[in-house]
Amino acid sequence: MFSRIFSYQRYRDFYSWKSLEVRFSFVLTVCFYLIFFYMLNLYENISVYLESLKDVLLCIIAGDFGLLGMSLAGMAIITSLFTPETVKIINKIDKNDTINRILSSFEFSALNIVLQIIYMLLLFFVLSSDSPPIQKIFFSFIFIIIVYHIFFNLFYILALIGNCIKLNSIKNTCEKVNKVDKSISDIANEVRIDYLIAAILNEKSIKRWEFVDKLDGMIDTSNIKEKEEVKDYLHNYYGVK
Repeated sequence: MFSRIFSYQRYRDFYSWKSLEVRFSFVLTVCFYLIFFYMLNLYENISVYLESLKDVLLCIIAGDFGLLGMSLAGMAIITSLFTPETVKIINKIDKNDTINRILSSFEFSALNIVLQIIYMLLLFFVLSSDSPPIQKIFFSFIFIIIVYHIFFNLFYILALIGNCIKLNSIKNTCEKVNKVDKSISDIANEVRIDYLIAAILNEKSIKRWEFVDKLDGMIDTSNIKEKEEVKDYLHNYYGVK
């Protein structure tokens, strides 16, 4: 997991300004900071908000377990969504390694959520203890990091859901391509076989009805279940009653 995360440089997703989740998270973090520190005076009135903060932390931890389940389910869906044939087609036409990149995003999301659960639990126990208050600058820094991380995880999951929808569209396209390729190869094989049969019949002076009669005998002695259906198909195909 870690190798794929570092291979695709998923850690850059934290601060890539091109992504909407980073911009939304940044804007909401600034808004929350202004509200809590300049309107509600959170640091000065921490004793007033302490119990509410602990309740919020427990709610976030519970929600994180749900998000973690979504990340793990997303990875399971992606790995089961694509057959080996579909993966081969995607690898031929897609040079960006889309499937592995999206898988690495889900792994990165799961890792972030696990880390968030861990430090949220630690923070809950710290708030529940009699530890002395820290300086406002450190309190503000911790607040900003935590709030940003919470919003980032939420918007990141939403972005991954959108990627899953795109993957389903890619899968459907690849299946259509695969069907076209198979139909063309089937037609080519039929033409090849018909040519060989015609050449052999002409060389050996075998009548077509004799050839079909031999095929009927082979079908009767075989383990084919739909014997009559196969014989009817061959009789119609070669124009023999």
